[in-house]
Amino acid sequence: MSRSVREPARTPGRERQRAATIRRATDAAEALLTEGVPFNELSVEGVISRAGIARSTFYAHFDDLGHLLRALGEGVVTDIIDAARAWMSLGADITPEQLQAAIRGLVQTYRRREKLLAALAEASTSDELVRDEFHRLLGAGHDELVKHIVRGQREGFVRADVDPQPTAGWIVWMVERGLYQQVRLAKPRMVRRHADALAEIIWQSLYRL
Repeated sequence: MSRSVREPARTPGRERQRAATIRRATDAAEALLTEGVPFNELSVEGVISRAGIARSTFYAHFDDLGHLLRALGEGVVTDIIDAARAWMSLGADITPEQLQAAIRGLVQTYRRREKLLAALAEASTSDELVRDEFHRLLGAGHDELVKHIVRGQREGFVRADVDPQPTAGWIVWMVERGLYQQVRLAKPRMVRRHADALAEIIWQSLYRL
């Protein structure tokens, strides 16, 4: 079962120190990934050297690199879900232009953290705990989209023939895979075109009455 970083007995001072250590380790890992170190070449030695912490300190908080990635990934996937809320907060007056702007914002959020999100996706294929955490976080996005579809059908701006649960599942995984396979590899001039194509697909799927 997936779990969070270890939590020793806490005092205010210990808690601040714990949070600072975790942040140093996760910041170091993300910096290395952003600089182009492949996840399969990331090492504890590289992380602790970059973070300026001892090996024993690292293992006091994390079991392994997969555990570190789960801690780091939770915040990053939450950023993506928060960006998606600009879309899911749209209501009865939704227009294609509003949806397009929201999806462009979602894509830009992904682009800022794409190395880390790619590492999370890649690690999920071989690390069961990372996979469980990755799916749990995507499940949170799925739940948000289901609520949006149900609300939209109630208020009349989402197509009545859409089945909320499976449709949300298909859209969430389409977006995740599309960001990984299309946007991550796209030349800068193509990023907006990909975002606008995604917005059009979603518009036709949900809102074209």
